Amino acid sequence: MATLRYLATGRSFEDLKFSTGISSSALCQIIPETCKALYQVLKKEYMKFPSTKEDWCKIATSFKNKWQFINCGGALDGKHIRIVPPPHSGAQYYNYKNFYSIVLLALVNANHEFIFVDVGKNGRHSDGGILEYTDFYDGLMNGHLHLPDNSETDKNLNFVFLGDEAFSLHENFLKPFPQRDLTYEKRIYNYRLSRARNVSENAFGLLSARFRILHTAIHMTNPQNITYVVLAICALHNFLIKRKTLYATLRSFDQEDVLTHELQQGEWRNVTTQLENLETSLQKNVSVAAKTNREKYMEYFNKEGQVPWQDAMLKKGKS
Repeated sequence: MATLRYLATGRSFEDLKFSTGISSSALCQIIPETCKALYQVLKKEYMKFPSTKEDWCKIATSFKNKWQFINCGGALDGKHIRIVPPPHSGAQYYNYKNFYSIVLLALVNANHEFIFVDVGKNGRHSDGGILEYTDFYDGLMNGHLHLPDNSETDKNLNFVFLGDEAFSLHENFLKPFPQRDLTYEKRIYNYRLSRARNVSENAFGLLSARFRILHTAIHMTNPQNITYVVLAICALHNFLIKRKTLYATLRSFDQEDVLTHELQQGEWRNVTTQLENLETSLQKNVSVAAKTNREKYMEYFNKEGQVPWQDAMLKKGKS
């Protein structure tokens, strides 16, 4: 009870001791231990990472049906979690936004659920390079994710993940074209990518709206305990969505108007405090294969894979 109240309200240990009847020094130990236990139990069923081609194909089918984006294994995004810096840590956790943080990096499916999370990298490393230090990236680079082959994908295109400008382009990772010198075809591609990638923004938005501990600077002397707190929140998020509770309703997320396809903002956007984005990284050297893959998706979305409303949305300035 004390742990759930702490996560949901963001109240301090000193404040919680009056309503729980537990001393603040005991809460300092009880809450991280409970968060660790919550994550370890819930992740087995509610945050399982895809391990087969069939698992990835199920995720891709959801993206295709809900967002008309083919061969997508998830949208990747990262956010800064505000913390009180640990003793003697100096500027290790000080980020470009001028506050102390650790980074939450997450892969989100079409149902706004986290299928992979990496927590704890210090906020000083605030660009997409954080991805390169994760197990997900290692598996992607070494071919250990068991992704569908091109012969098993729609239109024989690469199976891909989606990200924003903070990440590097890769054969299996798509990002938007830079805003400078955009052609009509590139704008269409950016619109379709942004439309599918909206699931990650909504997942983080709902997480922040429901667990108000993320509205404060988490104060724990051991950074590992902060990691357990964030992991527990992510696991509880999935648990509550899968159980179809009032935690998340249709109005919680952004929804498209069925007639105009304009975005109707979800209720989470009424919350004033949101998680901070990662810094946009400088463009690194990108392989020819990665650029070619993005151009193939651009061509698909402008021809065979176009949706009837995309031209109208560009004219309205929604790209």
